[in-house]
Amino acid sequence: MAPVSTSTPPSRQVTPRLDAINLMLRDLHTRHDEIRHRAAFRGCTSELLTVQQELVDYLLRMKNSLQGAETASSEEGLNYNSFT
Repeated sequence: MAPVSTSTPPSRQVTPRLDAINLMLRDLHTRHDEIRHRAAFRGCTSELLTVQQELVDYLLRMKNSLQGAETASSEEGLNYNSFT
């Protein structure tokens, strides 16, 4: 009888991480008016949008890395703050 492998194939281990990244990207793309109002009150709207874009760029790099992409995907270069 052959031994049963208990390790999960790499593709199945990556899927939850990719799902989490995609959900976070979706959340970062959602307009959160309460947070934007707080940023405006504190005078840091520009910084908030810069950090948001940096997070999006980082997550897209992680996503591409997990998918084994050597070149930037079509999502690269999108500005998630363009709706401001």
